[in-house]
Amino acid sequence: MNEFVSLHDSSLELIIEKEFPGERCVGGKYSAKGHSITLYERDIEIQCERSLGSLARLEEYSWVILTHELGHALDPDLAVLSEELYTTGKSEILYQIEVNAWNIAEGLIPFAFQDLFTFIRDESLEHCTNRLRVG
Repeated sequence: MNEFVSLHDSSLELIIEKEFPGERCVGGKYSAKGHSITLYERDIEIQCERSLGSLARLEEYSWVILTHELGHALDPDLAVLSEELYTTGKSEILYQIEVNAWNIAEGLIPFAFQDLFTFIRDESLEHCTNRLRVG
């Protein structure tokens, strides 16, 4: 995975941790401040099992999470959108940030994982849409 990340951005750091240090189940996170991606192994396992019913495709699931976070890192609009989100608080901007990351990730994911990628992306964006309706 490190080589894959470096291939796309040699200055980007990949960090693997056991689990997200909070209540939410977070598979991965991009930090613009540290220009790093952190993947949370246990959280990815939980998400995979919840979404797919088993860990049979855990490695592929992890790659999808990685490419999504890499999508954030490679998004040329992220800084502007993040600032706009911070100043306005509009949840539609958060949705756009997520769409951008998934769109970039789609060009990075191996074709063999495309079915899983589409499933996870659609599930993620549906969750994001539901948050927009509630909040």
